[in-house]
Amino acid sequence: MGYMDLMSKVENIELLGGMIKHLVTNRGKLDTVFDLEDGFRDTIWMQNCIERLKEDPECSKMLEERYMGPEYDLEEMIKLPKDSLGYTYALIMKTMGFEPHFYRARDRVSLENDTDYVTMRVRKTHDMYHTISGFNMAIGEIGVIALNVTQYSYPAFMLIDLVAVGSACFPGLASIPASEKIHSSTIFETLSKGIKMAQESKPLFPVKFEEMVEMPLEEVRKKLNIIPIKEGPSWYQYPKIKEAGLH
Repeated sequence: MGYMDLMSKVENIELLGGMIKHLVTNRGKLDTVFDLEDGFRDTIWMQNCIERLKEDPECSKMLEERYMGPEYDLEEMIKLPKDSLGYTYALIMKTMGFEPHFYRARDRVSLENDTDYVTMRVRKTHDMYHTISGFNMAIGEIGVIALNVTQYSYPAFMLIDLVAVGSACFPGLASIPASEKIHSSTIFETLSKGIKMAQESKPLFPVKFEEMVEMPLEEVRKKLNIIPIKEGPSWYQYPKIKEAGLH
């Protein structure tokens, strides 16, 4: 791609600039990532996300179906075979002290709206993305959300990854304690791994994880063409996970 080709992307850069301006303008209303997501509800960026999903037949079918599936029950899932997707998901959630229903819900009526449905599906499957990808819940978040961003441009996560890259490029501008700063190479490496995984895997949005919890995790990964992260920012490195014999 030559210089003139890059210049043709200026309009897209301006849209990204508008996205950042949108965040800054509404930052007083943003207490959680859910506020950030909700802030994109009726925007050009969310519409772009939906249009990308509609380009894929399986994703488009999922949008029409409005599939949400049964709620995750950790107590039942932890009883499943230790090599299963459900057991692994439950073990990770219990190890981290997380609840499956941590996210802000939207009522069933609102799920008739494409934007609300996509947002709720992303929220519900987020920790399943962690489970199948191997990315942990710390710096690994950058890799996990890169899956959404790369495959269908989910705007809230796109902005989070942009901020992560910005903080890596200009660490001196961020008011972060030195003890909490992450080396820029780690951020770029994690992001690139997430992007590569997204490019090589099958579309993840239409995956009905709720119907796969009894399947062996490795079989699920093979079906989706995912090679997980097991070193570095991976939940496989958590001591309790190692003690459980997952590797």
